[in-house]
Amino acid sequence: MFAQDCIETSIPFIRLEDKIHFVLDLMHEYKTDHLAVVNDEQYVATVSENNLLEMDDELTINAIIEFAKSEKISEETHLFDVLKKCNDINSYAVAVVTSENNYIGITSPQKILEQFTAKSALSASGGILLLEVEAKNYSLTEISRIVESNNAMILQTMLSTQPNNSLRVSIKINKVDLKEIQASFERYNYNVIAVYHQSVFEYQLQDRYDSLMRYLEV
Repeated sequence: MFAQDCIETSIPFIRLEDKIHFVLDLMHEYKTDHLAVVNDEQYVATVSENNLLEMDDELTINAIIEFAKSEKISEETHLFDVLKKCNDINSYAVAVVTSENNYIGITSPQKILEQFTAKSALSASGGILLLEVEAKNYSLTEISRIVESNNAMILQTMLSTQPNNSLRVSIKINKVDLKEIQASFERYNYNVIAVYHQSVFEYQLQDRYDSLMRYLEV
């Protein structure tokens, strides 16, 4: 997935001749604090509400353009790099442009998350295992082998570094019952921090409980 797949299509752009009070009203209407400035389809800069509030609202954008940021990303930028860019420039939104600097639209971490969730395995049915391993011992190949040996498949993984130089490995698996997979990891001396699933036994137990309650009500 790339930046061009996560455009906030509902957010308009503004022009150099627009006055600040008009731009502020537009921001309020579209519930955004950033708008891109475009001139003849070319991206110029991005203005923020915080900066505009300090200016005379009768001024045009052209008069204060030197105070605007010109941060932008290519339409072919991968979403991971888009998120990093937003974090690096400490901005909620960033402009997306073509190789010729033609403005396409604005993207944001929220829009990226929506697309990422919709198109990735995060929305698929399954359970999640959270492991902690020493960084030097981390092997996705071995983790995959253990999961696949239980007739299951890894849908998604995510790594996070811990202060003690270990890794937290979150694994989304295409099974809702992870008891056997958890036991397999523990046999291989993996530290299983947490398991998020609903086992078959628990389903059966709940079903029997519900049946009993219905019987007692009769």
